[in-house]
Amino acid sequence: MKSAPRISRSRAGLGWGMWTTGCNCSDFGTPAGWSPGGRWTGRKAPGPCRAWVSACAIRRLTGRCGLHGGTPCREQDRAMIGATACISASRCPIDGLEGTRPMSMTLQEMAVRAAEHHQKGELAGALSLYGELQAANPRDARLSSLVGTVLAQMRRTAEALPFLHQAVRMDPQNPESVHNLAIALSEAGQMAEAAEAANQLGQLHYERRAFELARAAFLAALEWEPGYRPAAANLGATLQAMGRHAESIERLTAFLKGDPDQAEAHCNLGNALLGAGAYRDAVTSFRRALALRPDYSEAESNLGLALAWLSGLPEDAAAGEHADADGGVTETAASLVTLGNARLAIDPLGDIERCYRKALTLQPDFPAAHWNLSLCLLLRGDFTRGWQEHEWRWRWHGFGEEPRPFSQPIWQGEPPHQVGGTLLVTAEQGYGDTIQFSRYLPLLAARGYDVVFEAQTPLFTLLWSSLGDSGVRVVPRSVSPAHVHDDLPFARHVPLLSLPHRFGTLIDTIPATIPYLWAEPRRRRLWAERLEAAAGGRLRVGLVWRGRPEHSRDGDRSLTSQLLAPLMAVPGVTFFSLQKETGDRPPGAVALGPLLHDFAETAAAVVNLDLVIAVDTAVAHLAGALGVPVWVMVPFSPDWRWMLGRTDSPWYPTMTLFRQRCAGDWPAVVADVAAALAGVDAAGLPRAMGEA
Repeated sequence: MKSAPRISRSRAGLGWGMWTTGCNCSDFGTPAGWSPGGRWTGRKAPGPCRAWVSACAIRRLTGRCGLHGGTPCREQDRAMIGATACISASRCPIDGLEGTRPMSMTLQEMAVRAAEHHQKGELAGALSLYGELQAANPRDARLSSLVGTVLAQMRRTAEALPFLHQAVRMDPQNPESVHNLAIALSEAGQMAEAAEAANQLGQLHYERRAFELARAAFLAALEWEPGYRPAAANLGATLQAMGRHAESIERLTAFLKGDPDQAEAHCNLGNALLGAGAYRDAVTSFRRALALRPDYSEAESNLGLALAWLSGLPEDAAAGEHADADGGVTETAASLVTLGNARLAIDPLGDIERCYRKALTLQPDFPAAHWNLSLCLLLRGDFTRGWQEHEWRWRWHGFGEEPRPFSQPIWQGEPPHQVGGTLLVTAEQGYGDTIQFSRYLPLLAARGYDVVFEAQTPLFTLLWSSLGDSGVRVVPRSVSPAHVHDDLPFARHVPLLSLPHRFGTLIDTIPATIPYLWAEPRRRRLWAERLEAAAGGRLRVGLVWRGRPEHSRDGDRSLTSQLLAPLMAVPGVTFFSLQKETGDRPPGAVALGPLLHDFAETAAAVVNLDLVIAVDTAVAHLAGALGVPVWVMVPFSPDWRWMLGRTDSPWYPTMTLFRQRCAGDWPAVVADVAAALAGVDAAGLPRAMGEA
């Protein structure tokens, strides 16, 4: 399994880059100005980064989430504001600014009034009130950020910078503050410092797996300071994580010409070469990384993987390259994990577990071995041991996410009365994971827990509307991993994919009642009219043939639209593309992607289809959760949840699996799907009753 690309932390060298989900409100490269509330102002942005952002800070300040009419948050959640306390008559620390508010105005009222001024572009009024709030709360990073942002918008950059610097010092994980600091520094002509701030912002986005935003930030840093090498290295790592291997190779090769002694950059280049299929060159890069840092376990692991693919004989390749001076084999835990992963890719039915077990004999606390062992066990249906090993994911840096740094304890299955308050469940990994395991949330509520689920933004509306009646409150994911939306109080927390372990789920106890998600009725009716107009009386089939390119296994699960030609030739069918991108589309497929702005919209379209045919992506999970018939084309070495040798899924009763019989053989799978589709009668497709 490939290690995560590393990104640079400072001017001096390269460091770690872990992934979590990022905030969408900070956006480098915005082509024109935006108001703090997200409204279009029509002003042309004069440079690569001129869009001031403060919407998230305003929402947290005022206690209004901006969702479903801006419903105020609960009074006790506003500890910063102190809703009934009045501010003292102290002077605001901003030169020339006098407070003009009535003495009876509370802090909450001041915050709301300030936000209204700011969103209307009335900067002087906003600054007056923000300034007094900041004077009363000098340690609140959000207020310092807002004061600095307004001053900068007023072109009072010299006054803005101390406030923005202070906000970033107090909360360095807040993308809004770092974003606005970078802009202010660039407008002050401090290009080296602006590039450093942009690089910091890119790291924050990268750690949240917001790779497009990270890429834009690193590009801005390089525009401001073309020779800024940390941003150059980080840009190469980000492109590699996005699956843009050719660009990554070009960037990292250029970087290493000027600084050839960076082991992490050589490893990232090796990863990009591995992704591009240049296994021999990847071997060279990994060896260079190991020459510079002999204890670099990620480079060692990926070297074994590159050698395994290069030779087609993983045992001989891995062993031969780790031979000691006496000709014997020097096995390490990392090389054994690599060997197991290579064997899994070549023969998923082989004795893979033995590699991971042997690695744990050598190094019992090796998280990568525990993690990969969990996937091996779950793939084989050994849920009892698999879920237990799965908990090791939070100890492995290559997992791609870091544990949330909450002070509250993790829920281990204690009954509601021992929890003593709200149980926060946090989304993790991809959208498909969230859809698949959100089925457990109503079960928690039914057992008496006060459940709040923090969901990724694109899934928020769908889950909010689907789970509300079951007693589950859904909130969007916070900007900072250390915070919860609107500072919601909670007693304990648990990651979503730990729920099967807490419930002791076995294959025959999977909660597989469907549907457990629903399309909103108004949207569903609208899509019924649209699809009927497009298809008439023909069979309506949705298509997804490609996943996100930044997915670590996208090369295995995705296929080109040209391979779908036999499927497109089946008569009596109208095909609808559910891909967000419209460029690579099979001839004759109706493109719905531009209209599918979130999963709630996609759900409304999907429930009006007779059938969905997809590769292993979130849309396949969505169709299954909605109770819609779905056929999934599965690679030879599948993800653990599809298990081995089955044509059905215990997770989704309306799902049918079409498997590759050998690695990469998509034409045979498409032929199987086309043959099955030719004999389909819409009335005979398995569809869940009770769809709404």
